[in-house]
Amino acid sequence: MENSGTRLAGKVAIVTGAGSRTPIDGVGRATSILFTQQGAKVLLVDRNLENAEKTLAVIEEEGGEASIFVGDVSQNDDCQAMAEAAVERYGELHILFNSAAIGGAGTV
Repeated sequence: MENSGTRLAGKVAIVTGAGSRTPIDGVGRATSILFTQQGAKVLLVDRNLENAEKTLAVIEEEGGEASIFVGDVSQNDDCQAMAEAAVERYGELHILFNSAAIGGAGTV
């Protein structure tokens, strides 16, 4: 695995917004990849399965471990279900990285 490390070995993370709508990696995708490079198992959360699958492909190509949960963080039921999915799949949960957002062109 490229840039492999052990800072997060044995940790389980949820990263929301783990896909990217653009050809350039977004924060969620980049964080997911970095977490797995550092040894974490990551639940990739995104509303768009195709975008999450692209992130998963990079992680698996590098030898990391991750899985996908399709959900909308604006929905309470989805948030509860993603936490339950992480614990069900990996046995525990240590890190929650909230990166899901919809942005538009223009200034803030």
